[in-house]
Amino acid sequence: MKARAGATLVVAVLLASPPLFADAPRTVVGRVVARFWAPETGGAAHPRFIDERVLAFEARLAAMAERQEGFGEGYQERHVRDALEHDVGEQMLAGLAHKLLAELPPVKRPTDAELAQLQSDLGTAAFDRLGGRARVDAAAAAERLDASDIDTLLERQALAAWYLDREVAPILQPSEEQLREVFRTAAHPFRGQPFEQARPALLRWLVVDRVHAAESAFLQSARARVKIVVTS
Repeated sequence: MKARAGATLVVAVLLASPPLFADAPRTVVGRVVARFWAPETGGAAHPRFIDERVLAFEARLAAMAERQEGFGEGYQERHVRDALEHDVGEQMLAGLAHKLLAELPPVKRPTDAELAQLQSDLGTAAFDRLGGRARVDAAAAAERLDASDIDTLLERQALAAWYLDREVAPILQPSEEQLREVFRTAAHPFRGQPFEQARPALLRWLVVDRVHAAESAFLQSARARVKIVVTS
């Protein structure tokens, strides 16, 4: 199924698709297409929300990551489901990161500059995977989002990655040995290049790959605790 620009198709796909969680009703209203809560987010008294345009944008990115053609090719139902799960997991992780940052003494917190550098590195790697910043900007514009919206999502990704690295497993600083092993054995996009030439981009690629895998594992482990409602 090909997607149209805008939120109408996202709503239609959500309504037509099987629920991501067994007790999710099939309803939609306004610009909010879903709300969710979990013990990590403060329970039902503190739901979090998923915006229609952001979900459509994330579905476009999920589709773009699978191919090199332009974003205008559209996205499918599975991309919407993937985007919804990604959004839920990353919001949960970013919320946990904010809570942890507030609890840590200043000397143990990352500096603003360190978080900004992480955001920049992850953003550069994401743009590389998606064919460049211009393609991502075009996908955002199709959903009436702008550069500040993209930056907000990149900031959320950086917070989620920082939390995973600190609290779950080290993912942000692979060793030289690990990097060389990935260069030799993984299906990365830098084959044919000398290692030293490919190293900076390979490092960013590997870190983002690890972040995505860790986010997915986190959501799988949290699935039984998350309640999601598609709203109307």
